[in-house]
Amino acid sequence: MVDTSPRSTRTPAAQIRTALVAAGREILEEKGPAGLTVRAVAGAAGVAPMGVYNHFDGKSGLLDAVVSDGFREFASVIAATDTDPATRLAESGRGYRRFAIANPTVYSLMFAKDCNPDVESATNAFEVIVEIVRYGQTGGVIRDGDPNQLAMNIWSCVHGAVGLELGTRQPPSADTAANYESVLALIARGIAP
Repeated sequence: MVDTSPRSTRTPAAQIRTALVAAGREILEEKGPAGLTVRAVAGAAGVAPMGVYNHFDGKSGLLDAVVSDGFREFASVIAATDTDPATRLAESGRGYRRFAIANPTVYSLMFAKDCNPDVESATNAFEVIVEIVRYGQTGGVIRDGDPNQLAMNIWSCVHGAVGLELGTRQPPSADTAANYESVLALIARGIAP
């Protein structure tokens, strides 16, 4: 016997939410914050504009969700797992730069005062660096001290270097990749025992 009963063709809410966040990130990187409109995101995600309001309470909620998603991806990119603590620290720093260069708009919004990522996502990203510091302290390549403070010092340095690279005009002779590697080496020397 053939089942002829009507079936729901509704897309699950989690899939709609994921599609809207992905569309929001893509639009932000292609068109910048001005291009992030409810209509554009809904169209790119293949849902009605009301879906943005139903899932995020509008554009600002969507932006916060996109930034939170950015922090979650960022945390996974900087979570280096090398067994050598010095390599782990350097690879985490390289991941930081890779993420920022690949996602410059989302990266800048992650640290903008007018965005409100969920606290857990932002905190987890910082905790990745704290754990790398602890691992380095245990491995003898990072000096004793408050791992949270050392993580903040490291984050300040890499964030400054990446911010200069993304946000300022560089001299024609500047090799930003080489400069960043020098910054990583400077950090390693500065936090060494």
